[in-house]
Amino acid sequence: MLKAKPWKGNDLEGRWEMTLKIDGVRMLRDEDGNPVSRRGKPLHNLQNVPKSVLDAEIFCKDWETSVSLVRTHDSAPVKLEDVYSLEPLDKRLYWGFVIDPSADELRMDLKDVLERGYEGLVLRQGDKWLKIKPSETHDVEVTEVLEGTGKYVGKMGKLVTPMGKVGTGFSDIERTVLWDMREIMPDSIIGKTIEVECMSITKDGKFRHPRFKRVRWDK
Repeated sequence: MLKAKPWKGNDLEGRWEMTLKIDGVRMLRDEDGNPVSRRGKPLHNLQNVPKSVLDAEIFCKDWETSVSLVRTHDSAPVKLEDVYSLEPLDKRLYWGFVIDPSADELRMDLKDVLERGYEGLVLRQGDKWLKIKPSETHDVEVTEVLEGTGKYVGKMGKLVTPMGKVGTGFSDIERTVLWDMREIMPDSIIGKTIEVECMSITKDGKFRHPRFKRVRWDK
C-alpha cells in the first residue's frame, strides 16, 4: 500500500499527476483477500466489489455515511458506484497534471477542488505520493494521560480530551517528559490546554485525524 505524505507547502519539480482526494473509507485486502481498513480491521458489505480491486476508497455522500456502510453487518451491500479504485486509478478521480508547480499554484488548485466539495488533492510522481488538504487547529483541555503500548511503554501514549484522544504528533522526548510529569506531578498536564491540528470536527464534536501541535502553557 502506497501512503501519501503531507505536502510541506513548497514548490515542486517535475511532472505530477493530480488526483482528487475524497472523504471516504480506505479499503485494502488482507492475505485471504478479505476487505480491511488501513489498520487491518474487517470492513463489511463489500461483497459486490470485484476481487481484482485491491486498494480503493469507499465513498457515499459523506464520511459518516461511508463509515456506517462498512462498519456494521446490517447495512445493504455497497454499490459499485460508491467504490473508487486507487490502483488502478478510477478515472473519476483524475484531475490532470502539472509540471514544476509553484506553491501558490497548488494552493489555487486546492481551493478549486475544495469549492467543488472534495477533501483535497493527491499528487503522484511514480511511487511518490503527496496529499494536499486543509487543516484546522483547536485549543482543548487535557482530561487524562494514557500510557503507551509497544515501544511507548513507560511513556505517554495518548492525551485524552473532551474532543477525543490525541496520540500522534509527539516526539519521543515529549512522550517521556509528559509521562514523567504525570508521575511526579499528577496534575501538571491534567487541565492544561493543548493545541491540536485536525482535518475537521465530526458532527458529534470529535477530532478527525488529530495531531498534537504543542502545549499552550500560556493558557
